[in-house]
Amino acid sequence: MKPEWKGLKRLPALLERFKYPLGVLLLGLALILLPVRGGDGEAAPEPAPAASAPGESRNAEDYRAAVERELESLLSQVDGAGRVRVMLTLKTGPAARYQSDRSVSESRDGDRVSASTEEKTVMLERGSAYNEPAIVSTAYPEFQGALVVAEGGGDERVRLRLSGAVAALLGLGADQIIVVKMK
Repeated sequence: MKPEWKGLKRLPALLERFKYPLGVLLLGLALILLPVRGGDGEAAPEPAPAASAPGESRNAEDYRAAVERELESLLSQVDGAGRVRVMLTLKTGPAARYQSDRSVSESRDGDRVSASTEEKTVMLERGSAYNEPAIVSTAYPEFQGALVVAEGGGDERVRLRLSGAVAALLGLGADQIIVVKMK
């Protein structure tokens, strides 16, 4: 006896009903799985992990610019969008958490007990003259808002699709995304 799958008969109707959310989901997965490329075809460098590193703002700007280029490329493929320009603002820069060694010592002097804690950052040695801190984890910059200027931005459906795609990809709320028509 062959089992009958009643759910398979409803699949085309469900796909038609949820084609836009599925499309945004697939677009987001593609963006996550594709590496961000620099202009010369090389993989773009990761942002500097140290919040106080001298080149931090430059690397954060490079990261923002790379994400903008990737979004422009993807959003311009949305039906009805036409040419697209994207501007993103950063909420936070890159941040790193460093490996540290913590030591606690206690001393007794009669009835008094005192404890002291010492914490040192673990340093990695690279040759005799260069040391750098050991990084446990790196947090990439967070985005604060997005402006999307599109040729098809005058159509409400296109604005909704573009806004939904940006929200899904960057984790921004609808109030943090503005989509306008390009002149």
